[in-house]
Amino acid sequence: MSDRFDRRRRTRRRKRSARRRWDSDRCEENYDDFYGETIFSSGKKTWLPGSNYNQWRDYYPNPPEHYGWVNEVDPFTGKAKKLVALGRFAHESATVTLGNDGRPVVYSGDDHNNECLYKFISNKRGSLEHGELFVADVVNGRWLSLNRNQHPGLQKRFKDQTDVLIHCREAARIVGATLLDRPEDVEIDPNTKAVFVALTNNKTKGNLHGSIMKIVEDGGDHASLTFKASTFQTGGTSAGFSCPDNLAFDRKGNLWMTNDISDSVLNKGPYQPFGNNSLFYIPMSGKNAGEVIRVATAPMTAEFTGPSFSPDGRTLFLSVQHPGEGTEDLSRPLSRWPEGGTSMPKSSVVAISGPSLDALIL
Repeated sequence: MSDRFDRRRRTRRRKRSARRRWDSDRCEENYDDFYGETIFSSGKKTWLPGSNYNQWRDYYPNPPEHYGWVNEVDPFTGKAKKLVALGRFAHESATVTLGNDGRPVVYSGDDHNNECLYKFISNKRGSLEHGELFVADVVNGRWLSLNRNQHPGLQKRFKDQTDVLIHCREAARIVGATLLDRPEDVEIDPNTKAVFVALTNNKTKGNLHGSIMKIVEDGGDHASLTFKASTFQTGGTSAGFSCPDNLAFDRKGNLWMTNDISDSVLNKGPYQPFGNNSLFYIPMSGKNAGEVIRVATAPMTAEFTGPSFSPDGRTLFLSVQHPGEGTEDLSRPLSRWPEGGTSMPKSSVVAISGPSLDALIL
């Protein structure tokens, strides 16, 4: 997605002997656009500047390694901590579920071309602080451990496990992970427990429209180390969508999707047939199963993000992000969402409810 800022992700609740809540997980996504990256080679440390706000070092003392993590935030106190064990990369999401033995499992995509899908398996129920990080080998259906003690290549390259977690992208390549087409949101089918991953696109490979990947963990266990992967949907004119980004399941198990065609190519060239970014509904059963249905269209140059249903399933919350992006003349913004008239565009959150939504989800 084109969002360059942290985005709150949904977490799921679990049962122990009594009900407890997960804190909110905040993902630091495209940190390297702003803070650059540190590269280590032949014993030397080199800083590569980001593409935006390259003077950040004049104001903030933190090195690039300070960014790119998942943060756990207590919504009542505001206290936050970085979950180092989940690894460092451009986290599009931190999708929390449970293995069959009750331990938390977190899926997370690295939102860059030719990067990877990761899975963290906790060592302890009710905690995301300690556990083992894995990366997907989609070709062979295996989760590959990034535990330094289990791989000679990691031992040769990294001085300790923290070093591995700081440089997940390099570690993933050493162990033989599959390089994917911008893995973004990850969501889990509530009926089948299948894992769905939005692969937005990869123009470096000629993949302009992306796809949705489906992963079925062996034994239906999210803590399994083997799985079967397949393509659930492929973007393009015949499918009616391009560049899938965020996913959500409703209470019936139907899939909802938002897409992210960059404002620089929106309504242009091969993306012209798709119009503005939109919200889509994909029924998972019945006579229309698998059909991609456009439900709502975003304002000019905006994208919808973070679709999330209320606990009773009857209200869909949806963010409208960066309407009017790319405006060069402030007297003539590309959008005036949401107030219209002569107002300037603003990002916002909308709540969708009513009989039409009920007909789809109840």
